[in-house]
Amino acid sequence: MNTNLANCGKDLNSGKTMRKVMMIGLVLALLMTIMKTQSFLLDTVYGAGEMRPFPQQVSYSGMIKPNHVTQAAMNASVASYYDYWKGKYLKNNLASLPGGYYVKGEITGSSGGFVPLGTSEGQGYGMIITALMAGHDANAKTIYDGLFKTARAFKSSVNSNLMGWVVADHVNAQGHFSSATDGDLDIAYSLILAHNQWGSGGSINYLQEAVKMINAIKSSNVTNNNRLNLGDWDSKTTHNSRPSDWMMSHLRAFHEVTGDNTWLNVINALYTAYSQVSNTYAPTTGLISDFIINSPAQPAPEWFLNEFQQTNQYYYNAARVPLRMVMDYAMYGETRGKTIADKISTWIKGATNNNPANVKAGYSLSGTALNTYSSAVFTSPFISGATASSGNQAWVNAGWDYMKNAKSSYFSDSYNMLNLLYISGNWWKPTAQGGGSTSGVTLPVVSDTYVRGGTYSTINYSTETSMTVKKNDPNLSFARQGYLKFIKSSVSGPITSAKIRLYVESVHSNAAAVPIRAFGIYNNMWSEASITFANQPTEAGVSQGSATATATPGYIYLDVTSFVNSQSSDTVSFRIVGIDHDAGAVLATKENSTSSKRPVLLINGG
Repeated sequence: MNTNLANCGKDLNSGKTMRKVMMIGLVLALLMTIMKTQSFLLDTVYGAGEMRPFPQQVSYSGMIKPNHVTQAAMNASVASYYDYWKGKYLKNNLASLPGGYYVKGEITGSSGGFVPLGTSEGQGYGMIITALMAGHDANAKTIYDGLFKTARAFKSSVNSNLMGWVVADHVNAQGHFSSATDGDLDIAYSLILAHNQWGSGGSINYLQEAVKMINAIKSSNVTNNNRLNLGDWDSKTTHNSRPSDWMMSHLRAFHEVTGDNTWLNVINALYTAYSQVSNTYAPTTGLISDFIINSPAQPAPEWFLNEFQQTNQYYYNAARVPLRMVMDYAMYGETRGKTIADKISTWIKGATNNNPANVKAGYSLSGTALNTYSSAVFTSPFISGATASSGNQAWVNAGWDYMKNAKSSYFSDSYNMLNLLYISGNWWKPTAQGGGSTSGVTLPVVSDTYVRGGTYSTINYSTETSMTVKKNDPNLSFARQGYLKFIKSSVSGPITSAKIRLYVESVHSNAAAVPIRAFGIYNNMWSEASITFANQPTEAGVSQGSATATATPGYIYLDVTSFVNSQSSDTVSFRIVGIDHDAGAVLATKENSTSSKRPVLLINGG
C-alpha cells in the first residue's frame, strides 16, 4: 500500500510538472498571438502613414466640450457613427468608373436625364470625413483617393478644375454638369487635410491639387464684390450668395496655403453681409436666410431659383451656418464668429426651453418654427455653435446625447457626422506645412496689426501691408506697437525653441539701429479687424526676447520659447514694441504681397 501511495505520489508530481509545462506553453502561445495581433493592428491602422490619426481630440482655446462623458466615450461615439455612416452612404459601385467612390445621396434640382446617385456636396462631405477618420478606418486613404478620382472624373463643364454637381453612373455624365460652390470648397479644403494626414509625396500631390482648386474657385466663384456666387455657371458681378457656403475656416486655410489676401477680403465681405441681413431682418434671433441678394444684403425672395418656397427663411441650407461661424472662432480666434454663434445660441435655448429635442426643422428669421418635426441637420449645428460659451454647458451635454443617436438620411446624417467630429475635438486645424511634428514647424501669423496713440488712438490699421513699432511716451501720437496672434494646435510634443521671425523693411531715419522686444500677452480676445490703441489689451505682458532692426532690410528673430511653453491654450498672442525712445522700425505684415516676408512662428521640438 505504501508502495502504491509512493507510485501515486510520483504520478501526481509528474502530472503537476506536465501541467506546468503545458501552462507555460499556453501562456507563451497566447503572448505570441497578442503580439502578432498588435502588430497586425498597428500595420493596419497606420499602414498609410497617417500623421494625424483619429482620435486627435483637440481642445480649442475658449471652447467647451460635453463634460458629462469622457473623451474616450466621445471618441467611441464618433467612431461608431462613422461606421454606420460609411456602411450606409459610402459606395464603390460605379460601372463607368472602377475604383471611384461616391457618397450616396439625394439631389435637389434637375439631373439632366441621368439617374442621380450623389452630388459634389456629398463628395466634399465624404472627403473631409474620411481624412479626419483615418487611423480608425484602415482603408481611409484608399477611400479618399477613390473619392478624389470621382471628383476629377466628374469635372465641371465650365471650369474643368472644379467638380460637376451631379454624380451618375454613366460616362456621359462626366463633364456634363456645372459646379456648385459648396462642394468645391469642401473638396479643396479636404485636400489640405489630406496633405496634413498623408503628405503630398505619393501618387496624388494633395497640396498641389488643393492649390489648383483654390485658384479655380477664386477664378469662378469669388465675385467682384468679394462674395461667393452659387457655382461656376453664375455671374462674377452678382450679389447672390448662399450663407451655408460661407465656410470661414476653409477660406482661412486657403489663405494660409496660397498667401492670397483675396480670401481675407472675402471673409470680411461675408461677415459684413451677415451683419446686414441679421441685424435688419433677424435682430432677435441672429439667424440668416438660405440665400441672400443685393447690397446691402437682404434675404432672397421665396422660391429663389425655384429651389423651394422657404429660400427667404432659415431652412435646410442656412441650417449649416452655426458650424461655419463657430469654427472660425475655435480655430482662428475670430470674435465675429463667436458673436454670431452666441446670439443664435441665446435665442434657440430660449425658443426650446433649453431642450435640444425641441428644435424644429426650420425657422422664420423672427424665430417662428416652420415645421413640427426635428432633424439633426438643424439641431447639431445649434449644439456646435453653443460650444463658444461656457454658459451653454448643459445645452451642449444634452445636445451631444441627441446627436450621437440621430440617424436619418444622407443630408442630415452627413452633416451630423461633421458636427460630431468638431464637438469631440476630432476636426483639427490643418496647416500649410502639413503634419503634426514639432521638428521644424513654421506657423503663419493668423492676425497681425499695429496700434497708434494720441490723436490716432481710435484708428484701426488691420489692412496695412506693414506695421510700425516705435516708443514715444511723451507724445503718444508718435507711439506705435504691433500685435501678433498664432495658432499652435497643429504642434504636438515638447517645444525646445519658439522664435518669431519678422521682416524689417526699414527703420526711421533718425536711428541707425532700433532694438525691438516681444511681450507675451494672455488676452487672445483682441480682433485684428477692430483693435485700436484705445481698446488694446491693457496687461503689461511677459517680457520675451529682443533683436535689433537696422537700415538694411532683412529678418530679425525674437525668442518666445518660455511664453509659448507656458500656454496651454492653442492660441498665443504677442505685443511687439520698440525699446529706445523715438526709434521706429517698419515690419512686414501678412498683408504684404511677398509671402516670405510675412510674420511666422518658428518651432522646434526635442
